[in-house]
Amino acid sequence: VRRDDNLHPEGEFQKRPDGTWAPGERANIVRRDDNLQPEGDFAKRPDAKWAPGERANVIKRDDNLHPEGEFTKRPDGTWAPGERANIVRRDDNLQPEGDFAKRPDAKWSPGERANVVRRDDNLHPEGEFTKRPDGKWAPGERANIVKRGDNLQPEGEFSKRPDSIWAPGERANIVRRDDNLHPEGEFQKRPDGTWAPGERANIVRRDDNLQPEGDFAKRPDAKWAPGERANVIKRDDNLHPEGEFTKRPDGTWAPGERANVVRRDDNLRPEGDFSKRPDQKWAPGERANIVKRDDNLHPEGEFQKRPDGTWAPGERANIVRRDDNLQPE
Repeated sequence: VRRDDNLHPEGEFQKRPDGTWAPGERANIVRRDDNLQPEGDFAKRPDAKWAPGERANVIKRDDNLHPEGEFTKRPDGTWAPGERANIVRRDDNLQPEGDFAKRPDAKWSPGERANVVRRDDNLHPEGEFTKRPDGKWAPGERANIVKRGDNLQPEGEFSKRPDSIWAPGERANIVRRDDNLHPEGEFQKRPDGTWAPGERANIVRRDDNLQPEGDFAKRPDAKWAPGERANVIKRDDNLHPEGEFTKRPDGTWAPGERANVVRRDDNLRPEGDFSKRPDQKWAPGERANIVKRDDNLHPEGEFQKRPDGTWAPGERANIVRRDDNLQPE
């Protein structure tokens, strides 16, 4: 809804000036005058190494408890689960009569789709809609790197990481805990048998209320072509290489040395002979029968064949050499 008003614009609207974005100027630091006159040297933090604090003394409060005799200890014994309580069925006065009501047998079917309702409005577009201007995408300009001033003057050499060779840690010994399990008799073995795939479930086609009319829309015939490659844009910088670049040393590739195999100690002592895999030859499995499902598709006319032709590589794009400001010396 457009409300009426009594505003009548005159003249032209002021537009935003055309220009590229640039960061604003940094305000100058203003140091205010004060009446503070520091005298002498500033108090520095004393040099000290970190050490854990002192542990507070344990204070035992006085009381009037006088234990007599010996303390009762926990009885020595193995753990066992408690007894399970008996199930108690409470009496009631319910006397069911007749058969229970069962769920009616019904097949699933999709629900009906609601009709699309278009609401009325009082919008009347006039003229043509403004379209998006045709143009190619390009990244914005990169801001210049600004290095802020500071008052840091490093002195001396930086401490380097000590050279050391990596080695795996020690493996903890295996500890077998005591328990109160005493297996009796023989263990039940897996039955001997060959693996076979299970049966495949039959495909069930659900009923629906869709009645297609007319011909199906086909995909338009079009040939594939690679897209255009974006132009490479090299940003300006203030790097000026001097001297010669260090090259990779000439040498042939060779594999590195193989680490020695380390066998860890354990407390396993195998007894008897190991069971070997039975000798058998590989054979392909049985192929499932091809089942052709019924449908309501009736092709008409002739099928479009692939054009006869020999394969040939596509055209190679021209190499474009970009301009830069590198002057090797």
